[in-house]
Amino acid sequence: MNLFLLLLAIVLLILVYKSYNLRNRENFTEENKEKEEEVPKVTRPYVNVYDNFGNRLNVIFISKPMTGDDHYKTYTENKDKKILFMGVTSYLEFPNPVSNPFEDFTENYKKYRYKEICRGWLHCFRDPEKYFPPNIPRALISESDFTDCSIVKPDSKVDKVYDFIYICLKQNVKLKKCDDWATYNKNWDLAKKCLKIMCEKFKLKGLLVGRESCEIPNSCHKLMYATEMLNYEVIRKSYQQSRFIFIPNQADASPRVISEALCSGLPCLINKNILGGWKYINSDTGEFFTDENDIERALNVLLPKIKENKYSPRKYFIDNYSVVNSGKKLKHFMYDNFGSELNIPEAEVDYLTIDFPKVNYTECLE
Repeated sequence: MNLFLLLLAIVLLILVYKSYNLRNRENFTEENKEKEEEVPKVTRPYVNVYDNFGNRLNVIFISKPMTGDDHYKTYTENKDKKILFMGVTSYLEFPNPVSNPFEDFTENYKKYRYKEICRGWLHCFRDPEKYFPPNIPRALISESDFTDCSIVKPDSKVDKVYDFIYICLKQNVKLKKCDDWATYNKNWDLAKKCLKIMCEKFKLKGLLVGRESCEIPNSCHKLMYATEMLNYEVIRKSYQQSRFIFIPNQADASPRVISEALCSGLPCLINKNILGGWKYINSDTGEFFTDENDIERALNVLLPKIKENKYSPRKYFIDNYSVVNSGKKLKHFMYDNFGSELNIPEAEVDYLTIDFPKVNYTECLE
């Protein structure tokens, strides 16, 4: 009888606690509804931040340079409404001058002053002190960290067709140009040198997404299948058809194809000098190379480990990133640095997400 009464008391306490929290959440939502509605729904280059209930925080990230005064107007119209403008490095070397020879943001940076108007930064860089003013709050968090492992996942029903996938889209398919703004970022020049080795010495079969009608090494003609841009569903299937992803990219700020490949169970062969995404790579997820002179060494490590199933890329990503883990890191960064200015109390938040709300998200299993 005593045990029964104890269990009954515990159950009642749990119900009271849940009811109290629910009422608090409902009261909070009603009391702050007007305040939350003041946070505009934005589009690129701006991105919203959401709590785990799908409410917008009074935080807006700037993800890349603005294209003109129409974009800047979003900042000027909201900067005095208790909205915090922050930066997230999702575009080349932004907010530093970009290395891409197809564009110049010198005057753009002078006009819109990103380093001045952003209160803090999420970044992808090894050396953030070279990119941001001293003492400004910053965290090693990228948009690619939030890749949803419940959407991008392995499919055992799909057969492996290719040894690797390399995604290098053209900026404008209609122009039929193989050297442009986009291919610079994906390092097509280095890729061609490496592909020659991958074909001649290793006889690897590859899927080249975005490379249709572009010149490839002669030894690759019978081993490589090139396409133009593929829709997202086909890309997800293409991950499943491949054994690893090839990333020669250098001027690239943590491309999502890395995290999507990891979620799909693919190890990465990645340029060690890439701006962002390097943090994902370790003995469980892939290998680094620097150029055509050491890719053979990297492949001699990568290929046997793939054959012996020694990589665990999906497990690593789930354990360290994806929606909840990355969302909790973002929550701590925001509330540790700006808690008193945020429109939703910290106690009401489990995790935060960027760009897309993920309400009551269930964490992935392997």
